[in-house]
Amino acid sequence: MASKKARDDIITFFDNLEERKFKDASRALQAIRKKYGDAEFTEGYVKALEGILLSARTGDERDFLNRAPFDPKAMRKYKKEFSDFVKNGVRSTFDVGFFLAWSDLLQYRRDTGKKG
Repeated sequence: MASKKARDDIITFFDNLEERKFKDASRALQAIRKKYGDAEFTEGYVKALEGILLSARTGDERDFLNRAPFDPKAMRKYKKEFSDFVKNGVRSTFDVGFFLAWSDLLQYRRDTGKKG
């Protein structure tokens, strides 16, 4: 479980991402990377956030972030799938961090009512 400070940094990243403030999102990502080191879990988590930021910035319709429906039903389904990967199908700590970042994004969107 992330500390309160870690959650605050992550929420700041997601807030800036949703507001399309990519420079601020990049700064938040740098803060996350610096504060939480190079542990395998953190590296996976940060790599996912980097990919999410890149997808949002480019708007590439081939990327999951830009093509998937993000209505409440779909978000519940995706969150469950990512959670299932973490619980059952993922073997490395890097992968757990990677899928947890995606799960956190979906939870953020569900909590804030944002669809993308």
